[in-house]
Amino acid sequence: MRWHLFDSHCHVDMPAFDKDRQSVIDRAFDAQIAFINSGTDLRSNCVTQDLLQYENVYAAYGLSPLHLDEKTLVDEFIRQNADSAIAIGEVGLDFYHAKEEPQRAQQEDAFRGFIRLSQELSLPLVIHSRDAEERVFKLVHRVDQAVYHCYGGSAELLNAIADCGHYISIPTRVCQSPHHQKLVEGAPPEVVIIETDSPYQAARRGRNEPALVADAVVAISRIWEMTFDDTASILVENTYRAFNLA
Repeated sequence: MRWHLFDSHCHVDMPAFDKDRQSVIDRAFDAQIAFINSGTDLRSNCVTQDLLQYENVYAAYGLSPLHLDEKTLVDEFIRQNADSAIAIGEVGLDFYHAKEEPQRAQQEDAFRGFIRLSQELSLPLVIHSRDAEERVFKLVHRVDQAVYHCYGGSAELLNAIADCGHYISIPTRVCQSPHHQKLVEGAPPEVVIIETDSPYQAARRGRNEPALVADAVVAISRIWEMTFDDTASILVENTYRAFNLA
């Protein structure tokens, strides 16, 4: 199936979906929306793998920089299950939570390992770069394929990312965030993809979910002064390229 919309990053494995996970997946499927579920620790990677029973779910296996105690276990899991993944992620740096240099150095050391693993397995890298975009860029600018999840850095760095052939993923909060709207306005359209980061980043009150990725398309279509369908087509094609999907 050629999907009408693509949520490039979400966490339907999380407890916020325990009561109605099936309905959430069905709503997305009925709207012809596919999504990439991104692992953040061993448990979420295992649940993500289980979700592959659904036609509209794709897997990215990773480790949040906030869970580095599981680095060895997650590295082994990814190696053993790489054939079922379309990307490694999310992985990266989080300097919002890591204020001290020793913590940041530990995150960077783990991230370097995942960068090497992504190259070894020929899988795109999905990057968490909260308050660390510049340092992340120095580490990944020579990587073949990378996606900056929930990109919130500068417009200047965005241009450098685009020059590397990498992608930025814009969350549904673009509906309210002037900064993200400005990023979309200045970005080359061919490097923009979208995500919900469900259950976070909602453009409306309450829990976010993959079916609501359409909210981002509405906001971006206004910025680009294009129809919803034309905008959706560009964003989906970009996602297919970013993740090597047929």
